Amino acid sequence: MPGEPDRMRLSPRATTALGAICVGLGLLIVLLAAGVIPSDESRFPFATASAPGAREATGRTTWRSFLLGGAIVGLMAVILNWIAFGPGQRGFSGGLALPFVSVSGPASEWTGRVAFAIGAVLVDVFLVWMTARGLRDLVGRRR
Repeated sequence: MPGEPDRMRLSPRATTALGAICVGLGLLIVLLAAGVIPSDESRFPFATASAPGAREATGRTTWRSFLLGGAIVGLMAVILNWIAFGPGQRGFSGGLALPFVSVSGPASEWTGRVAFAIGAVLVDVFLVWMTARGLRDLVGRRR
């Protein structure tokens, strides 16, 4: 970043190493979740359905998980919708990063708003689905 002190920047080698670590850990999580790497699920108690506040043993939504999940997804939706549809000018830049190659440059306001609008609509649809499903689980349980 312009005006940023050199002591705050990582060297290209450190940036590559940090990126490789993040990719490796993410890939490990995906492979464990997909069952490609066999694992004993009892060793991951934080990921089980019995985690406090996540879901009851019956597999139904709790009020705490419903409100927390709604707040998280709702706030993401607010940010995306504000960037895509809110008043005022926006400045965007875009790029393409592949291993050992990176290209970036300015993007038009229209292009940036369209990209954020696509994300906003997807998150909005997910929020509506999540709310309907959660309320169905929570209200239907009382009957």
